[in-house]
Amino acid sequence: MKVSQKVKWGILSTARCAKERLLPAIRAERNSELLAIGSRDIEKAKLVAENFGIHRVYGSYQEVIDDPEIDAIYIPLPNNMHKEWTIKAAKAGKHVLCEKPVALNVEEAEEMVAVCEKSDVLFMEAFAFRCHPQWHRLREILDSSHIGEIRNVNAHYSISVENPNDIRLNPNMGGGSLYDVGSYCINAIRFIMGEEPTEVHAISKFAPDNIVDLTSSVVMRFPGDRLAQFSSSIESTHKQVVEVTGTKGSIKISWPFRHPSLVIQKDAKEIMDVFEFQLDEYTEQVIHFVDCILTGKTLWYGPEESIKNMKVIEAIYESASHGTKLQLN
Repeated sequence: MKVSQKVKWGILSTARCAKERLLPAIRAERNSELLAIGSRDIEKAKLVAENFGIHRVYGSYQEVIDDPEIDAIYIPLPNNMHKEWTIKAAKAGKHVLCEKPVALNVEEAEEMVAVCEKSDVLFMEAFAFRCHPQWHRLREILDSSHIGEIRNVNAHYSISVENPNDIRLNPNMGGGSLYDVGSYCINAIRFIMGEEPTEVHAISKFAPDNIVDLTSSVVMRFPGDRLAQFSSSIESTHKQVVEVTGTKGSIKISWPFRHPSLVIQKDAKEIMDVFEFQLDEYTEQVIHFVDCILTGKTLWYGPEESIKNMKVIEAIYESASHGTKLQLN
């Protein structure tokens, strides 16, 4: 696929996460151009287009994909629609930045990745926090053995979903705390551990539909008998934290998935490791994705990582549903 010096973006839907996070980020990125937006409600699309200076407005997602000048597609659609529109975009030769979770199960994720690879387009799951420099700094600290060998990771991410019509409470649209916020914890823990879990044991509180998990608590075993725990919830106050405990020290990450700051504890002392100013991780994500499109660089978080993350999510759901621990291959 040929692209101009600027990557021209098409947006599928007027979702809140697009309006509040990715559209401002794309507009701020110097090698990007917001070219088109599509929605089943064209009046909503026109309003968003006016607010963000988007030149083309379509009354369907397919029209955005069919636009020959579009280089990349951003997909903030409900989880159950990720597979369909990723595949359609890839077959049209468009690079794809897709909101998390990438799919509803491993089979869907593998099919999406296979089509993107066959179509020779980049595919990236939108875990923006992985593009924040503080997470790169964390990797450097862990690799330096400053806190010794990692023995345990503990994470928590919760929000309060009060609208009964919210898609995160809809079982047909991929609702649930694990898909929505738990996926962040899983991704972060896997990144920190640097390996895949070998065993998971989950307990969940389900909604009356017995499908959507409102709150989940999970224990994971990693190679070397290292353990990790996390909890996710869509019925609690907004809270984010990740803690890493090593043999020589520990690290606490406050607000890890939006405005991360690190506190390193070692030898009975605490050291703050923060930036003088906070960067917008969504802009950093767009910068990285666009740079990989234009230069051929390798994605920090590639499609194979999305499949691995989905394997863990799927195993956790199975464990929670049957009330037993589950071994992973």
